[in-house]
Amino acid sequence: MALHTDTEIYKSTYDLSKLVTLLVANMPRNFKADFGAELRRRCMALVMRTYEANTSVDKAAVLQRMRMEIETVNLSLRLAVDLRLISVNQYSRAIAITDSIGKQATGWQKYSERAHAAGPSRQSGQSALESGRAAGPQAHRKAQQGYRQTHLQ
Repeated sequence: MALHTDTEIYKSTYDLSKLVTLLVANMPRNFKADFGAELRRRCMALVMRTYEANTSVDKAAVLQRMRMEIETVNLSLRLAVDLRLISVNQYSRAIAITDSIGKQATGWQKYSERAHAAGPSRQSGQSALESGRAAGPQAHRKAQQGYRQTHLQ
């Protein structure tokens, strides 16, 4: 499993958070405290959702929630441009990033669902540590002999 910080989706969510933080800094004071702070929180939640999906067993459910949160961010950005809190150019840059995040999350979700449907790659869900592989070849052979005795009789 790759580190979540090495994935393209993490980089995109981080870039979105950075862009939104800069956009909120230039909003009028009466919108900055409520509207802007909530928008920043939602973007940071997307960054954290990437970590959660990378470490979760049920990635598909986490990614589904992430896709819903992306739509909330999209709606907030659209409202910001309609209220003239951000420019159309700034909006287009932010939406390009959210589109990229959405496509990546959708692809990752579909992959996770297919992998989950295919089942575990190891027999009976053994981990490398349980099979002895993490301890070396002798421990692995001993663990495999124990497995054969208990499961193949």
